[in-house]
Amino acid sequence: MSHSIERARRDLGRRLREVRRSAGLTGVRLAELLSWSQPKVSKIETGRQSPTAAEITAWARACGRAHTASELIDRLHDLESMWVEWKDQLHGGLGGIQSRMAVEEKHVRLFRVYEPMIVPGLLQTPGYARAVLEAADRKNVVSCDIEGAVEQRMRQQEILYQRDKRFRFVISEAAVRHTRGDRETMAAQIDRLITVSTLSTVSLGIIPFDSSPPYLPLHGFWIHDDDSVVVETVSAELTLTHRSEIDQYAHVFTMASSGARFRGEARQVLRRAAETMDE
Repeated sequence: MSHSIERARRDLGRRLREVRRSAGLTGVRLAELLSWSQPKVSKIETGRQSPTAAEITAWARACGRAHTASELIDRLHDLESMWVEWKDQLHGGLGGIQSRMAVEEKHVRLFRVYEPMIVPGLLQTPGYARAVLEAADRKNVVSCDIEGAVEQRMRQQEILYQRDKRFRFVISEAAVRHTRGDRETMAAQIDRLITVSTLSTVSLGIIPFDSSPPYLPLHGFWIHDDDSVVVETVSAELTLTHRSEIDQYAHVFTMASSGARFRGEARQVLRRAAETMDE
């Protein structure tokens, strides 16, 4: 995930270097014109340091290319919007995050969701959601309204019944084998997945342990239509909007899906997981 951020920063630096070179300036000369150190220019051009909007404007003007500042600043804003710190989001509590997600999802028509180790929020039972949110609470070392967040997550699930939307979920068998909460919580969660898999708006695929898809992503992601990809990391939420990245995630989703079991076969995998818990 951080690779995407780094690549975007390098792309911005590369474009700034092109602007400097088109003006016939060396890095040393540009640094002199801006009253910067030469290493600062080098770090920005190689993507090791992100410039501010004011610095981009000064750079473009010094190169006699003031008209390029707007485009370059747009690139900077794209870079900044990709990375949203969880600590900033948590100012509104977990319920605030849930509310924001509900607003964002309102306009999406096709959801493609892959999760290797957790049941997606839209498919969670209250007990499972509570266990997940309590773990997030401990990780973030904050005190949030868990019950309020659980209630909000349950309300979000009403979106599954909207006829103008389609949901394609692909999850690993590990997601239902890894216990969150107690055995009763997991039994209820598996039963919920079996029920949801029969909805006309939902396609649920389970990748069993004995399957070998051509590629199995190590982290979860949500593709919203063909417009964006959302990835949750330990410290942040990453939103990708560049066409090449969206296409890559769509391709990876297709590859992972090829190893999944759907409909009755998916329900068989889920029932086996439930039976194993009783052994």
